[in-house]
Amino acid sequence: MKFRNVSAFLLLSVLCPGASHVILIGVDGLAPAGIRRAETPNFKQLMKRGSWTFHARAVIPTVSSPNWASMVNGAGPAQHGITSNEWKPEKHEIEPVCHGSTAIFPTIFDALRQQKATSRIGIFHHWEDFARLVERGAPNRIEHVKTADETMATAISWWKTQKPDLLFVHLDHVDDAGHNHGWSTPEYKAAVEKADALVGQMLSAVDASPERAETTLIVSSDHGGTGKKHGGLTMDEIEIPWFVVGPGVRAGFELKNPVNTYDTAATIARVLKVKTPPCWIGRPVAEAWTR
Repeated sequence: MKFRNVSAFLLLSVLCPGASHVILIGVDGLAPAGIRRAETPNFKQLMKRGSWTFHARAVIPTVSSPNWASMVNGAGPAQHGITSNEWKPEKHEIEPVCHGSTAIFPTIFDALRQQKATSRIGIFHHWEDFARLVERGAPNRIEHVKTADETMATAISWWKTQKPDLLFVHLDHVDDAGHNHGWSTPEYKAAVEKADALVGQMLSAVDASPERAETTLIVSSDHGGTGKKHGGLTMDEIEIPWFVVGPGVRAGFELKNPVNTYDTAATIARVLKVKTPPCWIGRPVAEAWTR
């Protein structure tokens, strides 16, 4: 068993070559159907330049806190204990199966900080409640920004000056459009197109930087939606998009193997050469890299 584990680690090292920088953009409430219906030249660029799927899966329940936590925790609610939007570090029903440097389940931000203390980590979030899901002291900068445009602009500015090892950007306006107007409305379509433009701004910033060849960009969502809601068990709520572009990533490749949202943290860990905590269940999306 020991030798098989070593072999698996070496295989993943080959299939997921490292990069110096990872940018994760999370678009709240972004459903695959919304991308298909909208004019999205930048998402199409990600599909052309990288690997992708419209069939990645959120965790149950399909609400924000459990799914953002799962994305950055490398595990699901049964492990990290975040089961609703009412969760707080000091008020919860399920104890996490393990802890990082604080009383909450270890995030990718904390794992990176503990293993590479000088790493630069930034988090810019449009949804105010995201901050409670992250260990204090893990990011160098964590900031709630009030609009999607300002969130991306602030993140890009910080990227240009700091060149962080790990940058997370959260955009909330697509989810707002879904709740206010519905997931199949012109207003939702317009919000998706705005998200596409904002992702394009980050993509352009990376392309123009000397760090382009050392940067991996991942774009995904926490959940989809149906009608004016989410939280249920329909595939419109469960399926989410997942894109990756970067050094060694297959171009124009639609992923065939299952991808779960908690695989995102494990993929980031593999790219940045961070050992995953033993309580994580996520696996790197190794299929996305050339063999």
